[in-house]
Amino acid sequence: MDIKKISNTALLFMAKRFTEIFGILISFIGVILLISLISYSPEDPNFIFSDNTEIKNLLGFRGSYISDFFFQSIGLISYLFSITLIFTGLNMMTSKDFFFNN
Repeated sequence: MDIKKISNTALLFMAKRFTEIFGILISFIGVILLISLISYSPEDPNFIFSDNTEIKNLLGFRGSYISDFFFQSIGLISYLFSITLIFTGLNMMTSKDFFFNN
């Protein structure tokens, strides 16, 4: 048994699985952000006004704050940011290259 070969194979396997999981996580965050941005309503409570009003955002209270934060900070580019996160995660899942060269 060649311990070095087995350890390199195990390390490569774990690195690829970590990359896949990280890609899934990034894609999931991008989808959640996109849903939050699409269901944004200006009447929802935000950082400035915290009235006890009905929340129209699909993700509820947190989605309202997240979408308001992104629209206040970077504006309509928020849509492109969430789409970029989705495609980056998908690319990481399919290519499985993080730092290692085969």
